[in-house]
Amino acid sequence: MKKLIIGTTAFLMTIGMMPSQAQDGPPQFRPVEMWACKYRDRKDQSDMNSVYESFVEVIGDDAYGAWHLNPWIVGNRTELFDFIFLGAWETASGMGSDMARYLDLDEAADVEAEWDEVAECNATMFASNRIQANAPDDGNDGPFMLTVSDCTIAHGNTPAQAVGAISRYNDYRVANGSTVGTIVWFPIYGGGNAEFDFKLAQTYSGIQALGDSMQWNIDNASYNVRNAMMQGVVDCDESRVYFGTTIINNMAPAN
Repeated sequence: MKKLIIGTTAFLMTIGMMPSQAQDGPPQFRPVEMWACKYRDRKDQSDMNSVYESFVEVIGDDAYGAWHLNPWIVGNRTELFDFIFLGAWETASGMGSDMARYLDLDEAADVEAEWDEVAECNATMFASNRIQANAPDDGNDGPFMLTVSDCTIAHGNTPAQAVGAISRYNDYRVANGSTVGTIVWFPIYGGGNAEFDFKLAQTYSGIQALGDSMQWNIDNASYNVRNAMMQGVVDCDESRVYFGTTIINNMAPAN
């Protein structure tokens, strides 16, 4: 199984495009698929790992990345799913050509059948926009950590204003010694009556990095700065926390 279990930096460098670095025109968002999955009776992670092995063989060298997220601190959401599968492409056109090739393969049908025997999944697709790359890799070779919040844009504000407020808080944090990989995900397909406008995802190289970031927030009372910058513009709920591992990553880093 090639390129399996790589670090957080690669996750952040590939899953989102920084809008300030798009060459011309609007931001070049990267498409991200999110599958919320429940294991079928008597199936578990080991069965899913076998599915991933078959999946990676079929994906081949497509410019695609995929990650498996296990919930850690998610409140009562464990009733809704057992794990999340994330997939991403470099471009939407690339997604179209890769999916057309994949769905035309007999082996893909076998993978889909194998997958369906192990887990039942529901999908949503997002447009991914990276605000901040992760801190330099600290050598952690275990799972990375991902936190996800649902965010609502205050009445009278635009998505650009909401992302701008998050970006300004990110700039404050980086300038004061805390760099946290930050992405926003705007739903585009499959949601239906979503009770949020976008998701705010932040990633850490491991649980120690997550703890260090929390301590920085406490020591600097940064929640006061964040509230001042975001009040009346955007409101994000409490983050859910996941352990993440990489299944495959053939994607070039985002510019």
